[in-house]
Amino acid sequence: MGRLSRAEAPKPRLRRPPRSALATLVGGLAFTLVATAPGTATAAARGWEKAALSLPQAHAVTQGDGVKVAVIDTGIRTGHPALNGRVTNGPDMLQETDQDASWYGAHGTAMASNVLEAAPQAKVLGLRAIRDDKDPDYETWKEAVENGGGNDDNVHALSDSITYAVKHGVKVISMSLGSDAMFSHSDTTDIAAISYALSKGVTVVVAAGNSGDLNEIDDTGNGGGENNVGYPAAYPGVLTVAATQPGGQRTSFSSVHNYVDIAAPGTGIYSADYHSKGLMPIDGTSSATALTSGVVALLLSKYPDLSPAQVSQVLRKTAAHPGTYSPTTGYGEIDAAAALRAAAKVKGTRTVPVGTKGAGAHFGSGDDGTPARIAAGLDSEYVGMAAAFGGPGLLALIGGILLLRRGRKARGAAPAAPVASWGAPGPGAGPGAGWGNQ
Repeated sequence: MGRLSRAEAPKPRLRRPPRSALATLVGGLAFTLVATAPGTATAAARGWEKAALSLPQAHAVTQGDGVKVAVIDTGIRTGHPALNGRVTNGPDMLQETDQDASWYGAHGTAMASNVLEAAPQAKVLGLRAIRDDKDPDYETWKEAVENGGGNDDNVHALSDSITYAVKHGVKVISMSLGSDAMFSHSDTTDIAAISYALSKGVTVVVAAGNSGDLNEIDDTGNGGGENNVGYPAAYPGVLTVAATQPGGQRTSFSSVHNYVDIAAPGTGIYSADYHSKGLMPIDGTSSATALTSGVVALLLSKYPDLSPAQVSQVLRKTAAHPGTYSPTTGYGEIDAAAALRAAAKVKGTRTVPVGTKGAGAHFGSGDDGTPARIAAGLDSEYVGMAAAFGGPGLLALIGGILLLRRGRKARGAAPAAPVASWGAPGPGAGPGAGWGNQ
């Protein structure tokens, strides 16, 4: 894809909204949309992600031809010039008819452009499953779903989007969304949908989250970064992406958990601006995820028989530090050209059945060298709670929170058919688990 002009791009960066505006609820979970960390985008040179991901070298091999990527998000403005006519929208899973509204598709349009930056000849299918925070129905919708329903929205919009995408020929699902609550729970409907996708050989790429800056202060004067365990990032089988800055280090906002697999650029990423014909820089694991989804499309364009597990393994083994795992960036920033070279030596299997030896800790009983748990630390606020209130019960709670923050790296593989009990969905799993039923 050619370099886009910035002539019509607005100058200001996307502002990080107040924390209360970040919780967008879908299928019983709280989801973060665009999270822009103050003061980071200006430090990155425009287009730095291309060299960081070795996209010019990768594009000499493939540009993603023949691969369809689903962007499950807030909807997409398909006519934006940055999308080069390569995007179509599927059904609105929120069952809305407001696609012509001025605020429609802010986040989804940006993410689609990031996918196509990495894979300019891929096609994108947009599926609206969440609302932009400028949507006038955002607050009432959020409250309704948080309380277990009560409005006209489809509370299973996320899982319905995943299932629809798989049935309509996508090879990659990109979800730049994530939970934003201390005790967010897994959802069995979403687990079953992801299981179905993996069983059909579809790679699912998700954002690690933007709550990793424990020193952040939000608009209310309170701490903004809580580094909570989030979903779908913590679900088994998905490829979870952290955000990096120039030089390959974790950005301050990128969430830290040992379900992080790899990392990709996530600061100052010039993305389609929904209210103009230009681009604007944004920060977040959202862009890192969309760029990674594009790199996955490159791999599958050249080697279509790679299974989701094999895609993950190739990306991990060719990332910045393949022999050393860290809960901050996983195996490091991905390298598209190196991944393509490595994939040439892999015999594709399309899917990996349960129990396959060597499948990797993320996908089955194999061992990819990742420790079962890696401590990511405990916030001082919880230590303060223990000191202030004491008591063995609270101390036990603190211990539980620590385990939650560490996460679980060893998780089950995709079965041959979707089942709600698949894998180890994490704390609070089971029928009815999730914010909508609390």
